[in-house]
Amino acid sequence: MRVEMTCPTCGSHEISKNGRTRRGKQNYKCRDCNRQFLENPQWKPKGKDTLGLVNLLLLKKIPLAGIARATSVSDSWLQDYVNACYAAVPKTAAVLPKAKGKLKVQMDELWSFVTDKGNKQWVWLAMDADTREIIGCTIGGKRSHAAGLSLQGIGNRLVAIIACCV
Repeated sequence: MRVEMTCPTCGSHEISKNGRTRRGKQNYKCRDCNRQFLENPQWKPKGKDTLGLVNLLLLKKIPLAGIARATSVSDSWLQDYVNACYAAVPKTAAVLPKAKGKLKVQMDELWSFVTDKGNKQWVWLAMDADTREIIGCTIGGKRSHAAGLSLQGIGNRLVAIIACCV
């Protein structure tokens, strides 16, 4: 039986009925490209204007709940869309080679409370004095000589490596 409809993918008029969906709607199938579709689907693809507005609002750092409310999209669709956009971002960074020479290293420490005042955590950092790049890090529970030596070991290894490369 032929139905006068057009396929949403290829635009063909060679359409046949193909049973019913589990919700009772008539399902159709294109004879040319074999795509199955409904005449009036409940869920339609988002328009280019909606996607453009969502992208603009994401760049403005508006919370996802506000974007979903402003654009009339579901929270789950928006979260899936954001996850797909994040997955499409390349995960590599271009690292420029540093000039060879002596490395001036600065070491510093800082602490912060984690959960409560009884849980003081120390962070030890080693950084290049010229570029402020962090070249070593040690995170420890106590401010001890061993934690300082572990960071000093990182700095000594880096200085030794750089001295070999010069």
